[in-house]
Amino acid sequence: MSPLFSNYFYNNYKLAIILIFSLMFLTSFTKSFARSSSEIYPWTLWKKESSTAIYYRKVPDSDLIEIEAKVRLTSSLSGFLFFLQDTDNIPNWLDNAKKSKILDIIDANNLIFKTKFYGFWPIKSREMIIKSRQWQNDDLSIEILIENALNYPASDNTILVDVISAHWLITPNSEKEINVTYTFIVDAKGSLPMWLVNRVALKSIWKTLVNIKDQLPHSRWQSSKLELIKEMNEK
Repeated sequence: MSPLFSNYFYNNYKLAIILIFSLMFLTSFTKSFARSSSEIYPWTLWKKESSTAIYYRKVPDSDLIEIEAKVRLTSSLSGFLFFLQDTDNIPNWLDNAKKSKILDIIDANNLIFKTKFYGFWPIKSREMIIKSRQWQNDDLSIEILIENALNYPASDNTILVDVISAHWLITPNSEKEINVTYTFIVDAKGSLPMWLVNRVALKSIWKTLVNIKDQLPHSRWQSSKLELIKEMNEK
């Protein structure tokens, strides 16, 4: 890998994890989700096949749902992150994604990122503008916390998605196998029937995870190593 190419990914690999956040955009939630609520609903399995599973649960004091996606992937940690940040390849695996770009790099662990999605009847096109913060734990797992990036307006003729909460956990099982868990609550805004939003969101998430699972093991990035990420064989 050339020094220029290496430096590019060194400065920008943090965007990788948040690219898949775009599959949140079809899920309409509101801030009525009460974190302090004593009422916690159990997770319900929506669909499971092999090493991929999608769960959902009711949001307290509303008719909405929270979604959790789980998948086991054949990949190193670095290979997974490199794959996600390969922006030219995003439309091949990310359901309904049109384009993505970095708006600002705050530091090595924080950036501002925009993802734009195609609209289709009866859903208008959306944009997600978010700030991500990433860190690696002592057990080598990687966590990413996502929140709205303030003061970045949406483009004309698009609806700006409201990210209420989003969290990624990527845990290595071995040198070439990882578990990924993604839990989120997002308000897609606009006037859409909740039953339609939830159904489309679940199907979109499933399709995206299946695409990643099929393509990731054969990605050219599996032979690449990120300088700031410690792999299982380095523990």
